[in-house]
Amino acid sequence: MAFTEKIGNIPFASLIACIIVFVGVGVFCGTLYRALTIILKSVMEEIFQFNVTWLEVLQIVFIVIAVVMALFAILLLIFAFLATGATRKTVYSGASCIMGGRISAAFFMVISYILNLAWMVIMSVGVIPVIVYLMLRSICSTEIYSKDATSLANYCFSLTQFGIYRNQSYPLNIQPPGREQLCGHTELRRFCDRIEEAGPLFCIAYVGAALICLGMIHFMITLAANYTRIRISKELTEYRDAVDMEELELHSNMDKTSSQQY
Repeated sequence: MAFTEKIGNIPFASLIACIIVFVGVGVFCGTLYRALTIILKSVMEEIFQFNVTWLEVLQIVFIVIAVVMALFAILLLIFAFLATGATRKTVYSGASCIMGGRISAAFFMVISYILNLAWMVIMSVGVIPVIVYLMLRSICSTEIYSKDATSLANYCFSLTQFGIYRNQSYPLNIQPPGREQLCGHTELRRFCDRIEEAGPLFCIAYVGAALICLGMIHFMITLAANYTRIRISKELTEYRDAVDMEELELHSNMDKTSSQQY
């Protein structure tokens, strides 16, 4: 029975949501960082000769995102433990503690909702590299991989096809660094190989963002349930206090009656 009660005190819903968020954050940050490294370092810098020294900033951003989401998921899991089973009766027993628990649950629900909206925006943005990858994969399959070096002698791939231009803020007669197009069988095959390597990583990163959204939705459901439980605990506490007051008044009246009879 003691083991069963301990098992019953585990917030399985919040625990599952925490695991989903952890997996989603790990998959999203790991795969997206690797994909951007391939695109920025191997494609934009080495092949197209663009300057991408700001890659280190992206690395720091992904690390911060992973740490913040992981800490928030752990915080929500701790709150779920405090608001589940016998733990709730021990921690949120007084009126002030119950009110604090309700405020905490409402606060966490608002933060979870905002973060969920943010990750939905990230998911929407994450569709763009997936679509570009599918387009480039189709081009590489039909124009590059299916032809030999002789057939590709007069074929060039240009970034302007996708609306990517070099820095136009340079003065006149000064050529900005970088290349806008690739020509030649070797460069084109190298470019397509890098796209084939980075594209699936973008798709997996999109799945990771979807897992994070799913985990945040689970957390919002559990927070709403815990908010209701704590509110019911408040009503039960008020009811018990009222019953105790009635019993106290009843005993007091009985004591007065018995003393008058004597």
